[in-house]
Amino acid sequence: MPRLLKVLAVVAGILLAATAGLPADAHPFGAPQTATIAGTTGAPEVTWRFGATDDVAYLAVQVGALPPDRMTLDGVVLYEPGDETALARSEAYADYVLDHIRIEGCDGSVEASQDLIADGTTVTFDCPSPASATKIEIDMMTDLHPAYQTLASGPSGQKAAYAGAARSHGWSLDESRAAATGLSALLQLGGTLGAIALVVAGGWRLVLRRRQAEASASAS
Repeated sequence: MPRLLKVLAVVAGILLAATAGLPADAHPFGAPQTATIAGTTGAPEVTWRFGATDDVAYLAVQVGALPPDRMTLDGVVLYEPGDETALARSEAYADYVLDHIRIEGCDGSVEASQDLIADGTTVTFDCPSPASATKIEIDMMTDLHPAYQTLASGPSGQKAAYAGAARSHGWSLDESRAAATGLSALLQLGGTLGAIALVVAGGWRLVLRRRQAEASASAS
């Protein structure tokens, strides 16, 4: 029995040492965070959303958007209505997002919706040297607990999981928004010219019929 107690003590010590660096107030084992990738290679867009409302309150305390006394003695931060608004208005939150959603060589700007739970936070990047496949890095909240993850989706059914050491993924985006806009305009112009041509052709046929009718009337 004494030997068993010693073994249990050793195991307990190992578990405590392994978890000592992990904050107790994180909630990484609930619903995952999500992200939507859109835009073009010159201006990629990432819209990131929280997976659970408690994570909103927890991150708000961590960046200083909510007072530290919101954290209970056992290290829990419970969500209260309005926490998402306080976080969205925080400059520290915008800085945090730009530190954890990145594209190398691109500048990002943050637009945090007042309703972060429903609409999320959108980061728009300006990439002076776009590539056909854009590498986007996301490690939101993994600095608070390594078990946090973000499930992302992009154009044409592309999907990726940002979890653990996998914090960077490549995404295929349209090469140029201008090119897409130009093609759309060209198609619209072609449709307009086609419609005009049909109208002109119809009018010319009507004129020919009238002339033929007048010629027949004169001959009779």
